[in-house]
Amino acid sequence: MVSSAPCTALPGRGKSSFTLQRCLLGIFLATLAFLLFTLSDACVLPPPFQALELVGKPKPYYEVGEEVTYRCKKGYDQVLGFLTIATCEPNHTWVPISDDACMKRKCPYLGDPKFGKADYPNGTYQWGAQVHFSCSSGYYIIGKAIINCVLKGENPHWDGKVPQCEKILCAPPPKIKDGKYSFSDIEVFEYMEAVTYSCNKKPAGEELTLVGEKELYCAGNGVWSSSPPQCKVVKCPFPAVENGNQLLGLGKKFSYRDTVVFECIQGYYMNGSTTSVCNGESVWEPPLPKCLKGYPNPDGPFDDEFAQWIILLIILIAIVLIAIIILCLYRRFQRRKKGKAVRAQYNTYQKSLTTSAEPTT
Repeated sequence: MVSSAPCTALPGRGKSSFTLQRCLLGIFLATLAFLLFTLSDACVLPPPFQALELVGKPKPYYEVGEEVTYRCKKGYDQVLGFLTIATCEPNHTWVPISDDACMKRKCPYLGDPKFGKADYPNGTYQWGAQVHFSCSSGYYIIGKAIINCVLKGENPHWDGKVPQCEKILCAPPPKIKDGKYSFSDIEVFEYMEAVTYSCNKKPAGEELTLVGEKELYCAGNGVWSSSPPQCKVVKCPFPAVENGNQLLGLGKKFSYRDTVVFECIQGYYMNGSTTSVCNGESVWEPPLPKCLKGYPNPDGPFDDEFAQWIILLIILIAIVLIAIIILCLYRRFQRRKKGKAVRAQYNTYQKSLTTSAEPTT
């Protein structure tokens, strides 16, 4: 539809008759164009497309049979077999065209890097797409793991280079005091290669124990699986629990990771854990339990004889309560029966008095 220009006065002339004539003429022409479009089969310009752009300048309306030509925008290529020319048909319609006539241009295909893999999440490498890189097990990535296909000017390109996959290597693990590790002559360890630590022998009476992880492996580039262990003399005190019995871990000496298990004798209950382990600081962990007299709660284990007395007491109390209830009901019944008898005697007495007081005829 054609819109008229605003009716404004010419500079320096005010509201002259000439300006008024121009306004009236503009309104007339706009109205005439609208009527012609409405009463005819003319078409307005098709809506804008994402991939297509109009060739030439647009017009307010187009006659039946008139054509408009489109072309692909920057970054797109025309697809053979699709129309890019629209023709105005009767009833304000166009011969349909669509964005399918143009296809996004593609970035160069990127294959898998050596010892790695390239993955296209969207299944395409047109501009706007991404490629994700990853490395095989035992290798780590150097560079960007994700690069994008971007449009610069008319042609797309990747915004980064293909990364490289380098082998994961570790320097020798740390040395420890009074100990050593296997393969100490190797200067470079590959991914998942492992070493085993051990302690040196000491004079009798001071046996060293390996505290920590015995085996370490190369888990990442320059990274071992855990901190190295320590060689220490570990001696936990003799585990004694008063009023308790030791079930497991019997011995005279207790060293690193030795385990003991306890139970309490009859009439006592355990406060703490049944199991304790000798840790690297020569301390039982968790602390040794205590056996306390009695039972921890009402639901705890009962002595058989004590339980029988409790059951017998409950039965006796129940019998006494039932007897009291029966006695109360019986007495109440007797009182009601006696009351009825007294009232009957009283009524009989009243009737006899009434009969004797009546005059004889």
